[in-house]
Amino acid sequence: MSRWPGNAKKEHTTFGGLSRAQLMSRVRSKGNESTEMRLASLLRKAGLHGWRRNRPLPGNPDFVWACKKLVLFVDGCFWHGHRCGKNITPKTNAKEWRRKINGNLARDRRVTRLLRHRGWHVLRIWECQLAKRPDVCIIRIRRVLAAT
Repeated sequence: MSRWPGNAKKEHTTFGGLSRAQLMSRVRSKGNESTEMRLASLLRKAGLHGWRRNRPLPGNPDFVWACKKLVLFVDGCFWHGHRCGKNITPKTNAKEWRRKINGNLARDRRVTRLLRHRGWHVLRIWECQLAKRPDVCIIRIRRVLAAT
């Protein structure tokens, strides 16, 4: 039985009249074009090599430089609770959404701690930063790669 109150198949959103269930089914955790695929393209364009994807590490990092022991997460602002203005809390079931996002934040902290404990460098880039200032994101990645 679902923990979410209401009926996701009948509740309509402001996104083209899609139901909540239809809208959420379109959100991908892997291969997201606005984050992961965009950064992969930027990394190639910047000549940053040696990264791999889909490595079996805690938290499923988006990019891994195994030889440098660097993992990179590209976090979506909504799902990971970034307070940039893009993290708009839904009005329907707001309490449940806040619980879900807080759980994601706690998991992110646990994963970061665990990876650092295992000797990995952890870098997190926000979706909004990647969209607004991709050049700054590439500079951050270069700086961390050079320091490791």
